[in-house]
Amino acid sequence: MTTDDAREEDSLRSEVMRARPVAAAGAAIAVLAAAAGGASPALAATDPSCSAGSTLGVTKSARVFKTTVRNRLRVYGCSTTTKKRSYLGTAANDGGEGIDTSLIAVAGPRVAYVRQTCWDSGCSETVLVFDLKTRKDRSVAQVTPGDLNNKLTNIVLSATGVVGWIAEDRQGDPGVPTARFVVARQPGLFRGIDVVPIATSLDIVSGSLALGRNTLYWLQPTAQSTTLP
Repeated sequence: MTTDDAREEDSLRSEVMRARPVAAAGAAIAVLAAAAGGASPALAATDPSCSAGSTLGVTKSARVFKTTVRNRLRVYGCSTTTKKRSYLGTAANDGGEGIDTSLIAVAGPRVAYVRQTCWDSGCSETVLVFDLKTRKDRSVAQVTPGDLNNKLTNIVLSATGVVGWIAEDRQGDPGVPTARFVVARQPGLFRGIDVVPIATSLDIVSGSLALGRNTLYWLQPTAQSTTLP
């Protein structure tokens, strides 16, 4: 791992560890956020170029891709404006920290993705939104309750930076959801602020979240929608 990669890992790990789930009545989801940024140091010559690897998401302003570097599958994002690459994390979780590559959304210069951190007591999933052009607008949203047993099933990102997701409550059997939530939030500095889900029901269809301009759609089990915040 290069110095740049190590610093990015330390920054992401610090944000995840600082985030603490907020208790809420019933199975409400808590969201915390913090901002971190600053220009990254120069990249080593051995790091991948912005055209490397397999594309995970692309817009006119950004490209997110995965590629193997030094025997590790990693995820990077590149701004097509600045031509600079940002290391986002590992592409597969083996019980430690990593990015679930099936949950990556790109809109304009921003990328939203899920990072998982595991402890002996369970795993915590965190939504991150990163502006690949400015490399300063990282926002963090803790999405799991105190028992660390929620699981995200899909994620969307609007052109204005609003991130939405569906999460499953798995407080009993880790493989059997007892509730599902639809959440949408404009990233920013939210510390200790409860977020009421847009919808809470086991009838919500896992993975059904979609965007249409400024409208969020999902199945419950019939089509539902709401205007983004």
